[in-house]
Amino acid sequence: MKKLLWLAVACAFLFGCSNDDDSNSTNNNCSKAENLSIDQVNSTSAFFSWDTGGESAFEFEYGPNGFTLGSGQKVQTSQTEFLIENLEPSTTYEVFLRSNCGSDGFSDYVSALFQTLETVELCNRPTNLALVTVSDTTIELTWDENNETAWQVEFGNIGYIPGSGTPQATTVPNYEITGLLPGMTYEIYVRADCGTNGFSEYSQQLVVTTDGN
Repeated sequence: MKKLLWLAVACAFLFGCSNDDDSNSTNNNCSKAENLSIDQVNSTSAFFSWDTGGESAFEFEYGPNGFTLGSGQKVQTSQTEFLIENLEPSTTYEVFLRSNCGSDGFSDYVSALFQTLETVELCNRPTNLALVTVSDTTIELTWDENNETAWQVEFGNIGYIPGSGTPQATTVPNYEITGLLPGMTYEIYVRADCGTNGFSEYSQQLVVTTDGN
């Protein structure tokens, strides 16, 4: 089993705000998002969140530090948190976020910098997390083990920050979560548990809604 060592010194969060929008002017009809925060970073992903500022739709763009707006990866969302995946290890990125007010245009940007961690050795991340069955109170999952032998399943209400949900341990690459509420939407992640050497990165997100009453 290969192991994963995190270099904490590679993790430096730098926060900042920017008023750069397409016209370098303020749109008084569209409030900008507030309190953009980088909440969790590993070697290939970053989870961030923000306050709405009173709006309900947002656009963000990200890329390596110093990239030109319009050349990065753009995402439209109505959520107030997001997990960016498939990043390069030990790399500094910048994310620009603005409110999307439809016919009233866009707000000014807010922005933040973050640096991904360096991966020294791999503790293999579970892949192909998938739903097997769902009922009103249970969700059964499966995933590819990738030569690991223990995992932590974590779940919570949609939008929770990974690491703050409900963790459950297993030694087989499938698991049934029980005791759930009917008609509720849950967000689920799995990561390998490599003992004294810590955990792998989280799997991709799986969102499942239990059956209704």
